[in-house]
Amino acid sequence: MSGTSSRVIAVLEALAGPEADGLSAQDVVERSGLPASTGYRIISELQEMGLVHRTATRRIMANFSFQRRLHCPGLDPELLADACAALSDRLTSAAEIVMLSGHNMLWHIVQQHPDQAIRLRAFPGFMRGAYELDSISRLALAHRPLEAIEKSWDTGAFYTTGVDRRSLDWGEARGMITAVDPGEMQYDMMGNAKGIRRYCVAIHGPDGRMVCLLTVAEAAIPVRDEMQHVANVRSHLMTRKSMIESAFAGSAKTG
Repeated sequence: MSGTSSRVIAVLEALAGPEADGLSAQDVVERSGLPASTGYRIISELQEMGLVHRTATRRIMANFSFQRRLHCPGLDPELLADACAALSDRLTSAAEIVMLSGHNMLWHIVQQHPDQAIRLRAFPGFMRGAYELDSISRLALAHRPLEAIEKSWDTGAFYTTGVDRRSLDWGEARGMITAVDPGEMQYDMMGNAKGIRRYCVAIHGPDGRMVCLLTVAEAAIPVRDEMQHVANVRSHLMTRKSMIESAFAGSAKTG
């Protein structure tokens, strides 16, 4: 990436924060990590383009939406794409990279197999609420402190997955979340209301924090030997999880 591009992106990311009342120009420059003259020049250019404007109090307001879907230094996105392609090929199913974004699950990569039994409606950029406590929501929320969920989530809005979905009180939802082992595979054998069964594992960075979820999605149809089927999917998922995390850790040591 050219120096000019990286500097512009640094300013865009600085302006894309959650502050509703904007930032001072100095704050934007400090967040971007750029020299003051460079930061102020880029802000002026963005203002000329109509991408930012100044309020009466001289606060800088963004007139755009910008969010990096996956940003984790040292993690090569191609490694995630390769993992999805390999899983899809081996299991004749779909494989995905999904992330928790605010109160939603965001699909980053979707690799479908031409011979899989069901077509997914999810696509890169697809988003759905995380209040449906299926395997991916449970695993993602298991990485969040309960006090953070209780503070910023609607704890009465969670519900079960599947055709016969029902609302959950916070006690039930909390129990489902805390029962999750963050290092293990999660799945729902009955599938969701769309007839899709997902198996998922969390990808963790060298610091132990969750970066994303690696999933396998298939039609929720009966299988001849359920235990063997689950064990087979788990083996493939855990192998890819280990490969990604090992490469991630190695990159962090050499970076």
